Amino acid sequence: MAARVAVLSDAVSHDSIFPIWHRYYGGLFGFENLFLITYAGKAAPFRDVKLGGLIELPMGYEDSLRQAVISRFVSALLPCYETVIRVDIDEFLVVDPRVAPSLAGFVNDMKGPYITARGFDVIQLYQEPSLPEKLDGPLLENRAFAYPNTALNKTCIVKHPVTWSTGFHWSTVYPKFGPVFMLHMKRIDINWQIAWSAKMFESVKDNPTVNQAIKD
Repeated sequence: MAARVAVLSDAVSHDSIFPIWHRYYGGLFGFENLFLITYAGKAAPFRDVKLGGLIELPMGYEDSLRQAVISRFVSALLPCYETVIRVDIDEFLVVDPRVAPSLAGFVNDMKGPYITARGFDVIQLYQEPSLPEKLDGPLLENRAFAYPNTALNKTCIVKHPVTWSTGFHWSTVYPKFGPVFMLHMKRIDINWQIAWSAKMFESVKDNPTVNQAIKD
């Protein structure tokens, strides 16, 4: 019998990368097992999306709030699920195909309380075409390069409660690497990244809990 696996993330925008995240993890683990946290005034575009749960926080985006709420929500999900996957909307986990045929197969047979993924930034080279605003095809079809980034080595598949730091780069457990890789897509397309930056600034510019240095 397949293990019950929940996938949890948070988002401020419904366009660009979110539909791909939704399609990818929903296809692996079932859309009813996807959980999304969003922020004050941002929930409306997600209400018609098939999810296991949507939580709108009563305040705007802020890193410390995000870290605390998501750490607690992972703990709350674990009594109902054998495993919880916690990733950002632009983070896609893949498994070494020599070890398992899919991420779902690996997680189903995973031994141990957690796994730390090795992170890579997927980038757009200057000669590679821009991606359309709404991408229906394979995400990596026109991208050939990624570089390792130790800041993206994240503990992201857990069977027991974990508390993360802001940004989810560190946690209360030591890293435990396995055959799982995190492909970070923030830089996969320069136009997507510019649009993402504008949306993030819009979401924090009037938020008094975000300090001015971060806004700048």
